[in-house]
Amino acid sequence: MYKLIGAVIIVAVVAWSQESIVPARPLEKGAIERGTYKNTALGLELTPDAKLKFETPELKGKPGDAHSSLMVMALGKFRSGSAREATAFWAVPLASYPVGQRSTDAVMRKIVEANQKDGFSPVGGSFASELGGISFLRTDFFLRENPAYETVFVKACGAFALGVVLTGSDRDAVNKLIAGTALKLDLLTTGCPVQSDIAVQN
Repeated sequence: MYKLIGAVIIVAVVAWSQESIVPARPLEKGAIERGTYKNTALGLELTPDAKLKFETPELKGKPGDAHSSLMVMALGKFRSGSAREATAFWAVPLASYPVGQRSTDAVMRKIVEANQKDGFSPVGGSFASELGGISFLRTDFFLRENPAYETVFVKACGAFALGVVLTGSDRDAVNKLIAGTALKLDLLTTGCPVQSDIAVQN
């Protein structure tokens, strides 16, 4: 189950564009320090719920290449018959998207399409929501087979699309993970616009 968190999102974003690519500024792997993931290049610090433990961050592709991707996951304990709790952060260069389709809304639309192909059903539409005091576009999903609930936060910032994905057995489990998650994002370092481009989708 937890493998879908990364696979669906990265496939949705990286595999989209077939146009010529303009390299973005390089992604950096970042590091785990005392239970917190820190990435100074992105101006980001992420501390998941205390029940979760970080895996080693993964940087795929060549630094600066538009098809590169960054992923770090924190996983809970495996429990038979229940979706494994997890929190993931990912970043991909917006240069992997066609010009004119590099907004927060456009990124989320591709994620919704990819999740639906994998059996996830959106729970209502996308809506603006905060994580760590930062405005994101949020969409919730439900998987009926091996029941699981997933919340995806997305934001297009400067050269990158950023996402945080939280998964659990149901809505309450995911809401507890959200409440237990601390996020710090330096908007200047990340390159996020002062005025949000987030719009509600139906």
